[in-house]
Amino acid sequence: MAEWYFVRHGETKWNAERRVQGHTDIPLHEPGRNALQFTAKRLALVHFDFIYSSDLVRATETAEIIIAGSKTNPPEVRIDPMLREVSFGDFEGMTWEEMSSSDQGLRLHQDQRNLDYAPPKGESYRDLLNRLSKFADFLQLNHAKDDVLIVGHGAALRALVVKLLGLNDQAYWSLTGLGSGSITRLSCRHTGNVMINWNEVGHFPI
Repeated sequence: MAEWYFVRHGETKWNAERRVQGHTDIPLHEPGRNALQFTAKRLALVHFDFIYSSDLVRATETAEIIIAGSKTNPPEVRIDPMLREVSFGDFEGMTWEEMSSSDQGLRLHQDQRNLDYAPPKGESYRDLLNRLSKFADFLQLNHAKDDVLIVGHGAALRALVVKLLGLNDQAYWSLTGLGSGSITRLSCRHTGNVMINWNEVGHFPI
């Protein structure tokens, strides 16, 4: 049975400041890079047939750190913009608190579980789900027998898992947020995809 591993990128300065990143290309900061050594150690003995990453630098850096710690001669990273985070448009750079104070803030629409609201110049979560549906189809068509590592972003990976499990779009709200450097794992079986674990963070020291 193939297994697909999903890793959320490591922490950035904007993550630490609770700023919305979206498509803004923010690199990892030093604490984020250091913490990812534990993720790399956790995955060091896992052989991946293929590795995919979002094209944003916080994801590609994360993939590189995992590869550097691998003991299994991993393949090169394949970059795919479909794995990008949802675009928050004009809200990018704002803190969640700043957005919550606005009548039109994203937090209000999240609380209402509104998948169709898009920030100015941004994407809706429905847009995100539709985009990640294409990558889910690609993964199932091309890698049903492969062990694959996918490095991406919190919202995007949630959307991808929803699609891979064949869930209704509203199930997006039933999945908790993913921690930086966390590991989520699905098993691809002939009877359908199965979630093995969600948001594994036990590799980090307490």
